[in-house]
Amino acid sequence: MRVCAKELFISAIVLCFHTKSFSQVHPKETLARKVFDSLRYNDFKMFHEQSIFSLDEAEFKSFLYRIRNQSLRQELISLHRQPFPESAITVQSKWEIAFKHNWRQQWRHLSRYSPDKVREDSFLPILRTADEFGIQWKTVKLLAIEVLVPVTWEDGRFQFKSDLDLDENSSNAKTMHLDRGLTYRFKLDEKTYSKALMIGHASEDSEKKYDSGILGNGKGESDLLVRLGQESPDRLFYFCPDQKGGGGVIEIKNYDEYFKPNQRTDLLLTFSFGNPLKAYQILLKEVLSTQQGPKFCEKPTWLGEITQIYGLNFN
Repeated sequence: MRVCAKELFISAIVLCFHTKSFSQVHPKETLARKVFDSLRYNDFKMFHEQSIFSLDEAEFKSFLYRIRNQSLRQELISLHRQPFPESAITVQSKWEIAFKHNWRQQWRHLSRYSPDKVREDSFLPILRTADEFGIQWKTVKLLAIEVLVPVTWEDGRFQFKSDLDLDENSSNAKTMHLDRGLTYRFKLDEKTYSKALMIGHASEDSEKKYDSGILGNGKGESDLLVRLGQESPDRLFYFCPDQKGGGGVIEIKNYDEYFKPNQRTDLLLTFSFGNPLKAYQILLKEVLSTQQGPKFCEKPTWLGEITQIYGLNFN
């Protein structure tokens, strides 16, 4: 089979983009690889250790109390049925009370998911479905680990899944938080048609777009792939070059920086198998950072075969 020089060049760029080395592998990438290997080698113990259900009572209590996620804290506060004392006027003071009274209830809910139940509900369904596709795990190749970020257009701006920090005064739903050393796939839906997503040094200025570690910046034709490294600035901006007011700030952090929201992220695993090669995807849902490392909080989803995906060449 003949392969032209242009195809080789494009493949080399994509490979470099997805395997670009950093001083240390991001813990969420490590989590994804361990989950993938647990499936490859039919190792449920490894799979279970990557889940929130592997935490013991003390670990879960510490994780829940220290979590920097405004939405999750507000959910627990809303479950507190007793009136708060008049002295509890701040969110933090209400959190202290709600946590003290309700954390055990959350632990009891979590502890109902025994290893056997996790194995039956989350692990075996992936293996059974893969078997229906004829997947032979020992010969598959993991192509990419990406944070999947669905993007839509509502109320005159880009909207995406994001968790706010604890400080209500400094939190802004328009602010996007990205980690260095992770690949983000911004998947634009049909509502964003004709609304190109661009990232740059300055807001609303397409002449100052930032292209380092980015594929599809401002093209508006497919997904936008972003992988920022240590050389990237601490702050960038996302916007629509054709419509003002559609964007916001991008805060860029190292994975081990504490003062940032503990976001629930979905990790997209893409792998290839067969002759001719075909590509398949699995989604690890609701990944959260804990003191024991990142853990997935919902059962993974088998997304099945894909015919093409921007930025990946598996043929």
